[in-house]
Amino acid sequence: MTAPQPAPPTDNRQTAQKLVNLSHILGWGGLGLLLVLGPVVLFGVNPTGGLVVMGIGFLSAFVGAILGQVGRGMQGRVI
Repeated sequence: MTAPQPAPPTDNRQTAQKLVNLSHILGWGGLGLLLVLGPVVLFGVNPTGGLVVMGIGFLSAFVGAILGQVGRGMQGRVI
């Protein structure tokens, strides 16, 4: 059994919530680019452009995952 964690200061909670919200935007937006828009551009328009869009989507989802973990850690609920 662990002791309850003290509540972080208000400004840290607001920063953590902003990071978590930003991670949702980057994560889901990145997956959309990677799995939907990237293949559409890849097979329909330009193969090089499709690979670039898919790479940007992957990087966006990756950064979103990292920001989400940092934000959740600041909130005291690390997964």
